[in-house]
Amino acid sequence: MHGLQIVSFLQQNAHPRVAERIPSVPENVTDQIRLWESDLNRVEMEPAHFYDEFPSKDVFEAACDFAREYGGLLWEDSKRMRLVVKADILTEMKEFLRRQKQ
Repeated sequence: MHGLQIVSFLQQNAHPRVAERIPSVPENVTDQIRLWESDLNRVEMEPAHFYDEFPSKDVFEAACDFAREYGGLLWEDSKRMRLVVKADILTEMKEFLRRQKQ
């Protein structure tokens, strides 16, 4: 259901006393529904892989740099040494991490 459909539903099903008011759905409610809808439209789903077990800070930072160079770094948490990379670079990332263990 889209924001305009929700507002229309609220208008059509308003209590008779509320329906007499103009507007029947308060402006702050319609604004909030539009904001909620625009936030939903900003989110994109993308296949990804989460990494969280790095042997050292150096390996973690090198992995972040590697993923960034390949355009595959989606998110990093340097404090907890966690990162998320696009699934597109999964093979390259596995090979990179395998080389780091040697």
